[in-house]
Amino acid sequence: MIIKHAAKEALVIVLAAVVVAIAVYAIRPDKIGIPVAVRTGSEDADHAAQPAMPSGFSEIALDETKRLFDANAAIFVDARQDVDFDAGHIRGARNLVFADQDRWLPDFLATTDPATVIITYCDGEHCHLAPELADLLFFNGFDHVFYLKNGWTRWRESGFPVE
Repeated sequence: MIIKHAAKEALVIVLAAVVVAIAVYAIRPDKIGIPVAVRTGSEDADHAAQPAMPSGFSEIALDETKRLFDANAAIFVDARQDVDFDAGHIRGARNLVFADQDRWLPDFLATTDPATVIITYCDGEHCHLAPELADLLFFNGFDHVFYLKNGWTRWRESGFPVE
């Protein structure tokens, strides 16, 4: 009898938690979701030929990264420390270090359109800096953020433009 009563109470608590979770999720501005193609319907003819960019942040392929670079259609952001950036980086990239976000994030938010395509990169197969930075930018309102895994090495070894 006691076990049956405890099981009913546990079930009620679990159901209440699920209802509260659904209600909170419904009002959150940063919902988790599957990236979707974004089209506003107001694109001009030049943009109509471009494929829609997914919303969210995710890994991007090297060939797609190069296509966006050649089209000057993205901001490239090096997530490595200043000394590594100064030693070499993708041509035109900006250096934004996650740990120093208090220094650069307010200005970046104020001067960068949230619809801008942003590609973050770092160096090494297991480097976490680029995905962390992509996550930070996405959750600060940027809709099209990608990270290039082992970006610096792969970019450089492919002979693409560097500084």
